[in-house]
Amino acid sequence: MTEPLVAHIRVTEVRRLSPHLTRVSFTGPGLENLEIWPDQQLKLCFPRPGQTEPVLPEPQADGDAMRWYQAYLAIPAAERAVMRSYTVRAYHPESATIDVDFVLHGNESGPATAWAAGARVGDVLGRYGPDAQYARPLGESDWLLLAGDQTALPAIATLLASLPAGKKALVYLEVPDAAEEQQLDSAAEIEVHWVHRTGPEVLLNAVRAAKFPSGNGFAWLAGEAGAVRALRRHLVTERGMSKRAIEFSGYWRLKLTQDDAPTEEELAEIQERLDPNAFEQSYAEGATPWVIGEPQPVMLDLAARGEFRGAVLDAGCGDGWHTIELTRLGHDVLGVDYAPRAIAQARTNAIRAQVPARFELADALDLGEQPQYDTVLDSALFHVFGNRDRPAYVRSLHRVCRPGAVVHLLALSDKGPGYGPEISDSVIRTAFAEGWVIEELIDSQYRGVVGRNADGGNQLGDLPAWLARIRRV
Repeated sequence: MTEPLVAHIRVTEVRRLSPHLTRVSFTGPGLENLEIWPDQQLKLCFPRPGQTEPVLPEPQADGDAMRWYQAYLAIPAAERAVMRSYTVRAYHPESATIDVDFVLHGNESGPATAWAAGARVGDVLGRYGPDAQYARPLGESDWLLLAGDQTALPAIATLLASLPAGKKALVYLEVPDAAEEQQLDSAAEIEVHWVHRTGPEVLLNAVRAAKFPSGNGFAWLAGEAGAVRALRRHLVTERGMSKRAIEFSGYWRLKLTQDDAPTEEELAEIQERLDPNAFEQSYAEGATPWVIGEPQPVMLDLAARGEFRGAVLDAGCGDGWHTIELTRLGHDVLGVDYAPRAIAQARTNAIRAQVPARFELADALDLGEQPQYDTVLDSALFHVFGNRDRPAYVRSLHRVCRPGAVVHLLALSDKGPGYGPEISDSVIRTAFAEGWVIEELIDSQYRGVVGRNADGGNQLGDLPAWLARIRRV
């Protein structure tokens, strides 16, 4: 029997582990035979003021996670549960309970921290997950670096417990003081450094001063988003570590929530996050400068000129506004994206727009084998691929395009100010040199989030871009 991913859970025990850390145990439907893996994430849903338990949509009969999330977003904001991500610190099968550790941030606490500070036996939350499709094994390496702040401590503890004997791991954990240190058990050869929060960038400085073992390393980083980005930059630029050898997650943002607009630093550094899993993380953190809440003006112009014919594919559809608009105009169009949160957001936008637009999860590097599309819209997808993945993407497009099909490609130009992954026109010409004819390649503009207005809203700007019309032969 498949255990439910969505359920209400009840508090069975509350323990204060340290001045700033509380462990809460939960039980509920679906925890009787829980599958366990390291760094196991789940979503906790907290009730709104005046509610005794959170309002949750019913689980989908077909188990479709995205449709459930779509239904969650459709709940009125004043009633919709506050959703936050946490780590399963431990699972106790004999009692069908899980432990979740909550960091108590002090006076500037959000709804989850405020709930944890007053949690009592019998209190009810909701959960989504854990979902095995989000399990992320550590990369193959000779040694590991695990670094994070106190919010990363539960995940790091489970990762260490999973390591085999003989594995080497360096651990750097930032905590307020010695009272927050814990015993960390592992069969591996671990070297744990507790970094006390005596000032800014203490974790970064500690890692910067570390002597790494010889051989190939793999880094796992988590905690405050700005600190995690700084650590990642250090490892890539100063240590020469490959981006693919770094798993990183921004669990929280200093003085901001995941619902706030992205900061300028997040916008500037989004160009570093070019792998599909990083895009999912970007949606989780709200650091999505390509999400403007409307179609690109260039796409509207193409539609007005009758450039979309037959079956249309919106590759890398994001929050779905291109697919929604083309569907509204009567086109047969499918929007696809690799990020589940993007598809969930697109489906919600379609519901609110009252347009029956279609969206599916898909990998742009493997769109299928059957030629079935007459027109493809690529708005800011092609430019995110590097030298390794770009040819695979072009081959994938070629397989699903019928002979004579047209690809309309909009990509950030290297003439721009650096708000994202910019490319030259020669990159486009080289990628589509075989099996295609580039009929037009001109200067254009791409609209994106370039900052924040005085009222805190997103500031949009038009950035230099390439617009290509490419025909499959």
